[in-house]
Amino acid sequence: MLTLDSGGRRFGRRWVFAGLSLTVPEGQWMFVRGRNGTGKTTLLRCVSGTLTLSAGRASVAGHPVGSLAARRLTGVCLAPEQGLYGRLSARDNLTLVARLRMPWRQANRTVARLEEEFDLLDHATVPTDRCSAGTRARVSIARSLIGDPALLVLDEPDRSLDEQAREQLWHALARRPDLTCVIASHHSASRDRCQQQIDLGGRR
Repeated sequence: MLTLDSGGRRFGRRWVFAGLSLTVPEGQWMFVRGRNGTGKTTLLRCVSGTLTLSAGRASVAGHPVGSLAARRLTGVCLAPEQGLYGRLSARDNLTLVARLRMPWRQANRTVARLEEEFDLLDHATVPTDRCSAGTRARVSIARSLIGDPALLVLDEPDRSLDEQAREQLWHALARRPDLTCVIASHHSASRDRCQQQIDLGGRR
């Protein structure tokens, strides 16, 4: 589902990572580990298409990362407590994305299902800038699943979640057995759920 061939990204003269290759088959989860500053978020941005590689190639289901076809297959949740429209409610943040991707009746059904799946009904009409970091993270994760992506890229999705919300996250992903995931996290429990891992500190 996801391949990276001799990938690298630099800012100016400094290479954040270089010569990196990986393959994540359909339905498998890859855990990205490494200390702060080793390039985890940069790697996730590159494989999700929000940042271009400086070297190498990456593809999603055979489509070049960043292409329209690859973007349609990819769900992205970077900085989950941020990136929402703060004046909009949880429901409106979800609906805005859903109606860009599907007919309005299907969009409304999708939003209702995600609200229930991520226990957002009590916050559905509350502006997200008045919600807790944990609630905002749940909204962001739910939003990344709109359109049933084939590949999901998650950067520290469980950082602001309590134990119950973490279980909701893992149950939601488990309900989608064909979903391929790339996950960066500092939680060992997240690592233990993944079939593969890559250490940007130097160990594979």
